[in-house]
Amino acid sequence: MLNMTPPEVTPVKRFPGVSRPSSTPSTALAEETPPADGAAERECSTHEAVAAVIFMGQLFSLIPIVGYARSTDPRDVRMRLRSVQFVYGCVTLFIMLTLIIMLCVHTAHEPSFGVQQATSLVYYAIIVFFMVELMLLARNWSQIMGRWYTDEAPFRTDPYRPPSRTLPFRRKVHLIAFGVMFLAFVEDTLNFVSAYRLNELHIRYCPHTAGFWKNFFHREHPYVLRVIPYHPVVGWTIELTMRIAKFTWHYVDVFIICLSLGLQRRFVQFNERLERLDGQPQSQGVWRALRLDYVRLSELVTFVDERFSKLILFCCANDMFFITVQLFNSFDLKPTTVTTVYFWYSLGFLIGRCFLMLFVVSSISRASEKPLETLRRFPSTNWNLDLRRLCDAVATSENALSGKRFFFVRRPLILAMAGTIITYELVLLDQVKKTPDTTRDCNF
Repeated sequence: MLNMTPPEVTPVKRFPGVSRPSSTPSTALAEETPPADGAAERECSTHEAVAAVIFMGQLFSLIPIVGYARSTDPRDVRMRLRSVQFVYGCVTLFIMLTLIIMLCVHTAHEPSFGVQQATSLVYYAIIVFFMVELMLLARNWSQIMGRWYTDEAPFRTDPYRPPSRTLPFRRKVHLIAFGVMFLAFVEDTLNFVSAYRLNELHIRYCPHTAGFWKNFFHREHPYVLRVIPYHPVVGWTIELTMRIAKFTWHYVDVFIICLSLGLQRRFVQFNERLERLDGQPQSQGVWRALRLDYVRLSELVTFVDERFSKLILFCCANDMFFITVQLFNSFDLKPTTVTTVYFWYSLGFLIGRCFLMLFVVSSISRASEKPLETLRRFPSTNWNLDLRRLCDAVATSENALSGKRFFFVRRPLILAMAGTIITYELVLLDQVKKTPDTTRDCNF
């Protein structure tokens, strides 16, 4: 049994916007034969893969950066105060803050404070937090993605290749991101149809002299229309803002998923390069290049975790809270069939979205541990200092994203969150009253 010592890695100074030379020496380039077709598929960067996802967020006032479409280098991207994206984001944020103030005043005058009021306050607060956090990330986006772009550069050239048995990176990101957002659009459409049908039912029991849409907006947003007189422009502005808020609520999970796919893919590429060596002896230069590449990936995970861990923490807390509330509300009878369909679809989609986010983020840790299994297949006659340091780095590195380091997102966390949700649900069943049906309540 060899006495394996911790890897001695010389720290590398980082300078934003400056590319480092590849650590792969010339001896590493001869370790593999080129692909049979003579030309490997080009591997796009994470910056390029998530470009459409960033643009989708900007349609709903998020991540106000400019220059993304004109350059493949993320260091050319900037957040400009005098831009349509920034003004759009500030206007939306101002409206959301105004709505929160109105909701707080309205809630303070309510005779009781229950689950429904708490849920509304948490919902608006978490959306404002997401908007502010994404705006702060946009301010430093060129530094964040510039570092990412530099560290993953060796994995987009030989001897690394795009992972086999999987979709191209850009297509995979687009499929997951737009697939989830399409399901979110269906959920939001069902929500509007459900509110529409409930308003029809309410008018049937309560024949107000007010028009249909005035009654609709009074029921959906009473905390606003008790302060501001009703006008169609006011009503539809609020409704449009609600659509943006709902999109933000879904988008953050998708945003984290797409970034995690980029990190996970690089570890998969690293492991597949090891597997192509097929346990054959390699020169010390090859092992040195592999060790430095793995250290580069580990440093990148730590760097990304420092920037996005707050977003992951609040995202997990948000998902847990609303899954618990929705499970509690599942015991209430729904007035219409559309409302029932919307409720169960919304609950299933929320659980599925949360599970997908945790599963993809935890796959970073899983992919970073696989090289150790591959390294054990190499004969001891090939053992050298760099190979030993590489084994130590794989065995001891904590390559996992976290929620401000309160928890690390690994596979066991999924079961832990499920158990926590069920425990709190059982407590809520005996402690919290069910939400009353207000369909026949003729007071605005």
